[in-house]
Amino acid sequence: MIVESYEDVIILSGAMRSNQWETLHTAISLTLRRHPTGVVIDCSGLVECTVKGADTFHSVMEFLKEHDARVIVAAVPAPVMEVLKQVPDVRSQLPIVATVDDARRSLDLLGDGTQKVKKHKPSNVNIVITVRGEAYDTEVIKTGSELATGLSGNVRIIFPLIVPRDLPLQAALPEEEEIARLALERADKSLNVEGVAHTVLLERGRDVASAIVAALDEQPATHVLVGLPSEESPQDDTSKLIRNILSKVSASVLLVRGPLK
Repeated sequence: MIVESYEDVIILSGAMRSNQWETLHTAISLTLRRHPTGVVIDCSGLVECTVKGADTFHSVMEFLKEHDARVIVAAVPAPVMEVLKQVPDVRSQLPIVATVDDARRSLDLLGDGTQKVKKHKPSNVNIVITVRGEAYDTEVIKTGSELATGLSGNVRIIFPLIVPRDLPLQAALPEEEEIARLALERADKSLNVEGVAHTVLLERGRDVASAIVAALDEQPATHVLVGLPSEESPQDDTSKLIRNILSKVSASVLLVRGPLK
């Protein structure tokens, strides 16, 4: 197997018939130093992979867990994918996307951490505004801005990216991540206009409540604002969302309904 490195991409080609972790170790370490947000492994050049070879990806996953980094595998040929499906841990935990561009977009969004940070002021009030790429985001952002101004509080804008349970939590989800990027950009611009200090964050979870809790575990909040759709949305879904959030989030929760039509 041949290993090449270019910018944030490691290119694999040839045959992978045994665990090639020792070969990859140096390349991944050097790439992470240059691009700490993560590594893309381009598998388009692989012509063969055995089950023993697929163990390479298991070793990569273990290394990245220890170093709190991300790896996304891209452009896996169909025959190689069939082999990867035979390795349980790799099959269930390895983030795989169709192209290198998709992988880069996912890493650029910084799906596991802060995207933009504005300087916060000392305050005992920390407000989380959740956005979902929906029409009611505007009302949530407006309410959060007014609350932060009135209470002299700091703000975190969070987009809870929901990852299906049959995919790894760090899986690249190009369409959903693009929605998140646009929603966070709109919120960022809105609060910049209002002069409200804030942090922009994408948080992954299996549901909205779990994503919020994960963000609060990293940095507690005093208030959490969650947007709700108008009465036109299915009431069962809205009620389930409210129950789930209220049962898991210990901070004060403010539910902001979208405008009635």
